[in-house]
Amino acid sequence: MGLPALRHEAQTEHDRRPHLRLVKPHVEVRPRHKSGASHSAAYEMYIFFAVIVGVFALLGVGRVWLSVQAAEASIDSGQLRREIKSERYRGDMLEIQQSALATPSRIQAIAGTTMGMAPASSVSYLDLSKSPAPITPGAIADAPRAAKSGVSTMLAKALDVAAGEAQILLVGDVGLASSR
Repeated sequence: MGLPALRHEAQTEHDRRPHLRLVKPHVEVRPRHKSGASHSAAYEMYIFFAVIVGVFALLGVGRVWLSVQAAEASIDSGQLRREIKSERYRGDMLEIQQSALATPSRIQAIAGTTMGMAPASSVSYLDLSKSPAPITPGAIADAPRAAKSGVSTMLAKALDVAAGEAQILLVGDVGLASSR
């Protein structure tokens, strides 16, 4: 492992580097005040350019911000549309359910099974438009005797209780549904 042999020759004058000398430039030297003026003009151009770039940057940021706001509003309106649609569907379903619960056949079936009611065999109407009979002292004396016939009062109370139960049953099943 040897190194390659180098050839050493004596350098001749041709091979040597030529002698360099310094040459003064023939450039006209400008006075100081003109140089300062060109620097101030460049500085003013730089400031103008920086302001223009800043304005364009602000306009770009404003446009992006407005685009983001428009996209958010679009998303929110889409969500509101979906919620409105689902609530309308829910309202329609509740109306259908209310109409199904308020059918006379269903009410008759519930009244018959729950309270043991049946269709009336005969119907009696009371005419309340007539004026009542004048109260006389003899009628007041007969009042305790009429009160003793408790069959009619008991029947009236039973009818009131049955009507109240039927009303509670209807309100409980149907609910206080609002009609549109």
